[in-house]
Amino acid sequence: MKRSSVLLRFGDDPLEVAVRESARARRLTIKVSTDHPPEVVVPVGTGQREIARVLGRNRDWIARKVEELKREAARRPLLGLDHPGVVWVGGEPLPIERRKGSRSVAELRAGRLRVNGPAAEAEGAIRRWYRREARRRLTEVAAREGSRLGLRAERIAVRDARTRWGSCTTRGTLSFSWRLLIAPAEVLEYVVVHELCHLRELNHSPAFWALLAEAYPGWRSRAAWLRNHGWELGEYRPRLAG
Repeated sequence: MKRSSVLLRFGDDPLEVAVRESARARRLTIKVSTDHPPEVVVPVGTGQREIARVLGRNRDWIARKVEELKREAARRPLLGLDHPGVVWVGGEPLPIERRKGSRSVAELRAGRLRVNGPAAEAEGAIRRWYRREARRRLTEVAAREGSRLGLRAERIAVRDARTRWGSCTTRGTLSFSWRLLIAPAEVLEYVVVHELCHLRELNHSPAFWALLAEAYPGWRSRAAWLRNHGWELGEYRPRLAG
């Protein structure tokens, strides 16, 4: 049950934080989300002084979180990845062709992604295809660029990471997100070269950045593309038409 509210001030800007008592609460919990205004959930009988103390201590965190959510709400998709009836490969849309069948599988044929099987299983089939195709292309680029640079990965792993596009282990395993397949080919290539360079410099020291600049002079523009559009790759999910 909502009992009251507390008015916090950030300079000249007031922010109302709702106070909600809960019989299930064992401690004060601050919630800031896109679904509702900021609120603090408190155990029944919590005094106003204690509520004010906790909110005051977390005042800066609340302000940062509110601003982050405002920026996130203001973001607008720029790549058009939410367009139904297509998959995205190398920054370009390819039409999805639906076909009946008992076996749920997707395969690329003549510039189209043919998806067989029940509609309810189509998205899973497309995701499995993305992983297979990403592994094929990432392995191909890693072999080509590794040969050029004199660097060799011991193993290529493909995951569903949404923010970390690549990583390198001390044993020489390079891991990548299949979502890189959605991005322009040169962005995928940059991430592969970045991780290959970690085989020699397993850090982000000046020596690493010097090595990357020599290995891939155009890396800054590719990294900027990921900073600007990476959130769209992370939120992408294939959508069937109709």
